[in-house]
Amino acid sequence: MTRVIGTLLTIISLSSMPPLLYAGTAFEQGLVSAPGTELAVPLPPVETRSGITASTDPILEKLKLFDYRKSDMLYVTRNHAAAHHGYSVEPIELLIRDPLRQIGVFKQRYTYYKTYLPGPRPTVIISMHFTGDRSISDWAARHFAKKGYNAAIINTRESLTDENRPLDKLSDLFIREAITGRMCVDLLETFPEVDKEKLYAFGISMGGIRTALLFGVELRIKKAGEISGGGDIPGIITDTHFFPPERTRNERMKAEGISSLEEFRAYMEKAMTVDPLDFGRLRNPEDFIMVISHDDQFVPDAYQEKLYNAFSKPKEGRYGRYPAVIHSTLGHLHTAMHYARYIDRFIVFFEGE
Repeated sequence: MTRVIGTLLTIISLSSMPPLLYAGTAFEQGLVSAPGTELAVPLPPVETRSGITASTDPILEKLKLFDYRKSDMLYVTRNHAAAHHGYSVEPIELLIRDPLRQIGVFKQRYTYYKTYLPGPRPTVIISMHFTGDRSISDWAARHFAKKGYNAAIINTRESLTDENRPLDKLSDLFIREAITGRMCVDLLETFPEVDKEKLYAFGISMGGIRTALLFGVELRIKKAGEISGGGDIPGIITDTHFFPPERTRNERMKAEGISSLEEFRAYMEKAMTVDPLDFGRLRNPEDFIMVISHDDQFVPDAYQEKLYNAFSKPKEGRYGRYPAVIHSTLGHLHTAMHYARYIDRFIVFFEGE
C-alpha cells in the first residue's frame, strides 16, 4: 500500500533554508525511502536543468527545447519490487506537469531493474522501440541486471501510431520523451545503489533513435549504445517499409492532403524541429557505440550512416574521431533479436576508458 509522506514537508518552513537545498534534500529523502512511498516534490518554479545561456549557436538554442523546471516533477511513487534471481523489478511513477504546457499533468512510468550486486552500480537507461511492446526492453534490462547493472526502462505513454496526431506535433512527442528521460536521470541520481558517474543509455530500433536523441541532450549520461537506430526522422518515416509507421504515415497524408511521399518528406523536414542528428556534435564520438544493420528495410542503411556521421568528428585529431561501430548483415529484426550479444559488447565499451 502506498504511503504518503507529503505531509512531512509542510512542517519545514520554506523560508528557513535556501530553496534549492530544501528541494533537493526533500526529493532525495523521499526517493531513497522504502518502496511504497509517494512524495510531493515542491521545487523552485523558475530553475531549469540545462544550464544553457543565451547563445547565437542554433544548436544550443535548440537544446533549450529540452529544458524543464524542477517544479514540473510533482510526485514520485515507488512501488513494491518483485524479487527475481539476481535482481528485483519495481514500477515507478512520476507525476509531471507537462514541460511543454500542452497536455496538463500526466503520469510517466519507469520500470526499474535493480541488480543484487553491491553498489553503487553502473546503471543504464533504456528507451523503448517503436510499437510500445515492452518485451524486448524487459529482456534487455534483465540481461543488464544479470551482468551487474541497474536498468531503468522509460515506458512510452504516447503511441507513435496515433493516426489522430497532426504531423506537426511529432516533434513535441520526441521532446517530451527526452525530457522524461532527463527526469529519469534525476531520479536515478538519488538512488544510493546507482553510481551516478556511470550512467549509460541503450535502445534498439526506434529505441535507438530515442537513445541517440537523449544522449545528445543529456550530458549526465556518460556513454550510449544503440542497435539499428538512425537519424533524420522525416527521411526514416518516409522511406521505411515497417508496416505500423507506414500505415500511420499514409493515414496522416490523407488527413492533411499530402499527395506524394516526396511532398510528405518536404513537409516533415519543415515540421520537425528536433532530430538526433542535431546534437551529435555536442558529444564525444568515443562515447557512442552503434550496431549498424545492413540491408535494413525498417531503418534504411543511409539513415544509420547519417547518425554515425552526425556523431563523428573527422577533422579532429590525426585520423579523426568516430563512434565505435559493429556491423550486422542480418537485417533489422534478426539484428535486434541478437541484442544479448551486443549488450555484452556494449558493457565492455561502457567500462573501457
